[in-house]
Amino acid sequence: MHKNNTQSYKTWLIKGLASLFTAGLLFGSIFLVLIWNGFFGPVPDRSELFEIRNQQASQIYSADGRLIGTYYLQNRAEVHLESVNPIVIDALLAIEDVRFYDHNGIDNRALARVFIRSILLRQNAGGGSTITQQLAKNLFPRENGGFFYLAADKFREMIIARRLESVYSKDEILELYLNTVSFGEDVYGISMASHRFFNKTPAELTIHEAATLTGMLRATSWYNPRRNPESAIQRRNLVISQMARYGFITAEESELARRMPISTNYNRLTGSEGPAPYFREHLRQEVTRLLRNTPSIDGNTYNIYTDGLVIHTTLDSRVQRAAEAAVDVQMRSLQAAFNRQIERQPVFAERNDPFIIRIWRNSDQYKHLFELGYSESDIEEILYTPVQSHVYTWNGYEDRNLSPYQQIVHYQSFLQAGFMAMHPETGDVLAWVGGVNHEHFKFDHVKSKRQPGSSFKPIVYSAALEAGIKPCDYRRNVLNVYSDYDDWTPRNVRDEYGGRYSIQAALAQSINTIAVELALETGLTNIQQTALRMGIESRIPREPSIALGTAEVSLLELTAAYSAFLNSGRPSDPRIITAIYNADGNLIYDFSRDKDASQQPAISDQTAAAMIHMLTQAIDSGTGQSLRHQFGITHALAGKTGTTQNFSDGWFIGMTPDLVFGSWVGGPSPRVRFNNNFGFASQTALPIAGHFLNNLGNQNGIASQRNFFYPHQTETLLRLTCPDIEDDRFRDRLRDFLSGREAEAPHVVESEREDRSITRRIRGIFSRNRN
Repeated sequence: MHKNNTQSYKTWLIKGLASLFTAGLLFGSIFLVLIWNGFFGPVPDRSELFEIRNQQASQIYSADGRLIGTYYLQNRAEVHLESVNPIVIDALLAIEDVRFYDHNGIDNRALARVFIRSILLRQNAGGGSTITQQLAKNLFPRENGGFFYLAADKFREMIIARRLESVYSKDEILELYLNTVSFGEDVYGISMASHRFFNKTPAELTIHEAATLTGMLRATSWYNPRRNPESAIQRRNLVISQMARYGFITAEESELARRMPISTNYNRLTGSEGPAPYFREHLRQEVTRLLRNTPSIDGNTYNIYTDGLVIHTTLDSRVQRAAEAAVDVQMRSLQAAFNRQIERQPVFAERNDPFIIRIWRNSDQYKHLFELGYSESDIEEILYTPVQSHVYTWNGYEDRNLSPYQQIVHYQSFLQAGFMAMHPETGDVLAWVGGVNHEHFKFDHVKSKRQPGSSFKPIVYSAALEAGIKPCDYRRNVLNVYSDYDDWTPRNVRDEYGGRYSIQAALAQSINTIAVELALETGLTNIQQTALRMGIESRIPREPSIALGTAEVSLLELTAAYSAFLNSGRPSDPRIITAIYNADGNLIYDFSRDKDASQQPAISDQTAAAMIHMLTQAIDSGTGQSLRHQFGITHALAGKTGTTQNFSDGWFIGMTPDLVFGSWVGGPSPRVRFNNNFGFASQTALPIAGHFLNNLGNQNGIASQRNFFYPHQTETLLRLTCPDIEDDRFRDRLRDFLSGREAEAPHVVESEREDRSITRRIRGIFSRNRN
């Protein structure tokens, strides 16, 4: 009986095991069929693998050949294997797949090692995936779906790896891998990783640098050399040891590389980080516009984020660095002074300031709260409730307890700046700084329109010279009431009058009364037309106040307009792109041009030469003197400052023989301004130019030692040689004394009538545009 029971048990066990085996085989077969047919993720066939195309970042290069930025969804730039230092490949094989050239995509020895050590011996056996399997995972990412998906992904990647090996050569697989692998920080591929961590190309990497990067692949965050240098060194040294073990390097090379410190040259290029972020944003808009009607080889429109375009720009990274440093040092100093002012006299009310409330109601936070159904009273309570805030300051980020209202006040109290520099003949933009911090202040002040004040006067004086007025003609500095313009009475900044000034001295000293008289004598229409010919596309009203710079223009427009003075009267259109290539190296756009081909004279070369001389006087003896005295600039230099009503805007447009540049300083609103002499352009915008020229030095002849060129030089300079002023104040006072009358200060009775019109009151706003 016992024997029968034992026999029955064995039969049951065998049948059970057979059933389990059959069920397992059936389940495994179904599982593999599901994997094969893409149920757990895509399994591409050979034809699809032939068409592998990665998203590639478009790269931006400066005129001096430096990578200054990228546009991407995935930050990747492809590189050919021959452009990679072989030591990088050696490091990769040593640590990831030393038998890469001996297997067909699946390393059975490695799988057996993992099975024995991990499953049977419970030891850490490392990974068993080959480089080809990892490539399969990079190209066709896993889906998060639990244990079955994890197991399915392993088998799916084996299938794809075998197919990849049948389609591509080993070197092609290595190239694909190096172009797809992630190094963390949203960086893909060895090209971008080399640039991010060492600011090098893959061909320039050394042994210890190659080991650092390939060592990161196991855990990109943990072995990041910037964030975790100690862990990165340990991992790097392991890679170096493996390289020596497998004969890729000698023992001496290994020992030397292991002693090297982690010395990264970190170079982060994103939308807000890296050089020239405002320029790159303007460039992105321009390139996107150009590509709308440019089909690629496959007939689709080029995508700036995925098609790996190579964009060559006019920007010079050295000039850009000089500009950014100049803006930084000046704005730090100005902001510190302004902060002291607003501590005594706040710009904005502590609650319910209409300007701040308007910004709040346009914010994403307000709109989100409104969409969630919060009442206005609840939203108002949130607006004034302090929370822990991480805010930007010129001293770095600080944690403060601020309400949303206070945060808006904080950021709206920042003074802003714009600066650009361009070549006067080609129009090539060499530097572009649109603000003080692109991450927090996106608005580009190179393109924004503000009143330029007296920096617009050279346009007026150019029109006057074109109309036949001579630089050595004289005009009286007197108060005038303009009855045709609601009794408007423009005044000089210091209320000083008297004397007869030469036209060139009136410009150098920025005398408002003469500028307005000259504008009316020249004709307002002539000034409008001259401005248009010189490249000012903004609307110029037909009013005498334009002589004082009341028309709103952009820094880009006005700086380009000054290029006419250096270019024999021909203004240059600003150019930012020289060429665009697709990912295959084929030229899409060629922006090279004959510098004289499309430029028509806006003013005569004689007028241009006279204006250079007159603007040189403005530097040597006028409103720009501090560039000589304070900044010690001795080379040829011309330019003009401009300060608007109540110190709201400060401008300076300057020129050297090889460069035209402009700076602007102001607030996000006219309320954000100095209320004392700190607000003059000579204190705000002009120092940026001074720092810029000193930063630039004699580099590339930009701040050259040569003088300005004048046609028929001796004759031209003789025509411009005359006394600045014929002072008739002594004669007037003597006449008054002899006649027994007491000398009177200049005044205009009509200007003090109590019943002046509303229009006249508005025009009074523009009556004292400062130099």
